[in-house]
Amino acid sequence: MLIFVLLLSFGAVSHAQDIRVYVNGLRMEQKVILQDDRTYVPLRAVSEALGAEVVWDEATRSVAITFTEEDAIAGVVENVSPSVVTIVGNYAGTGTAMEFNNPTVHGSGVIYKSNGYILTNAHVVTDVKNLTVILADGTSLPATVLLSDETADLAIVKIDKIGLRAIVMATPESVVAGKTAIAIGTPVSLSMRNTVTRGIVSASGVSVSGSHYKLIQTDAAVNPGNSGGPLLNSKGELIGINSSKFAGSGIDNMAFAIPVDTVNYIISEYENFGKVRRPNAEISFTESWEAKIGLPTKKGITVKSSSHPVLSIGDVVSLVGDMDVHSITDWNEAVKKSFDGKSLTVTFTRNGQTYTEKMICE
Repeated sequence: MLIFVLLLSFGAVSHAQDIRVYVNGLRMEQKVILQDDRTYVPLRAVSEALGAEVVWDEATRSVAITFTEEDAIAGVVENVSPSVVTIVGNYAGTGTAMEFNNPTVHGSGVIYKSNGYILTNAHVVTDVKNLTVILADGTSLPATVLLSDETADLAIVKIDKIGLRAIVMATPESVVAGKTAIAIGTPVSLSMRNTVTRGIVSASGVSVSGSHYKLIQTDAAVNPGNSGGPLLNSKGELIGINSSKFAGSGIDNMAFAIPVDTVNYIISEYENFGKVRRPNAEISFTESWEAKIGLPTKKGITVKSSSHPVLSIGDVVSLVGDMDVHSITDWNEAVKKSFDGKSLTVTFTRNGQTYTEKMICE
């Protein structure tokens, strides 16, 4: 039985073999029919790709389509799980007694290129030897760390395998508070590989003590071992890399992920330059009291120390490029977006006068 639904329309006639139909980022392999400048694909194929249950009743010649949010989440997990990996190794650093008593450590990761390129947290691979990646089907492969950027807490790991399913990146603009957030990873034990939790994006662009860049806050449960795994939207697209959480008495479900725009930045820097470029200038700042406690403010940040001739102690920086700067995290985000490997343009106030200068920071 084939039942067809109108899905797309085109202004000109095309051959069926030239038409590619994607549902939630996955290409439909079923037959496509063109008629009267319209494209038709099987209703069952589209509905099931969206997570719906389709039932045909021959007696009444009717179709029942049942769709629930749980079905959609289950479909996302089924489609994305092959892109999620577990990363295992032997702890080789100096640390607590617990680390010595548990020499095998693990985290999570996500495949972002089909030829074996994997994203994870830098802290997952730091001081770890004999690195091994376990794929969703249980295959274990040795891995090499190509990049470990502790500033962003992101690392790129490579395994020697092709034909893997790569994750689809969400657009940064689509990550907004209130939308569904799905975490997949290996919390606590290797027996929990590719387990799933669900919540929402609690906030995007939050500043957290100890984090260089802004983060996504989510109430999806993450635990030790989830680090480096994907945070997904309801389409199964990557919105962030799970990295940390607040834990303590009176604190519930407050986890954080490195957003996809920072992920894309790190990947681009590595692919184009083999490293993450940052300004070669030692500058430290102090924030206004409002920024320190998280209140909105229009005040800039004050230079505390500087090795660069353009900025002096006491200068108040308000812009980097065309981006407002009201906190140290704002400065880091602006540098991330503005630094071209050679210079930054900064606007600052000194002795009541405002200046805009180019800082050479090679």
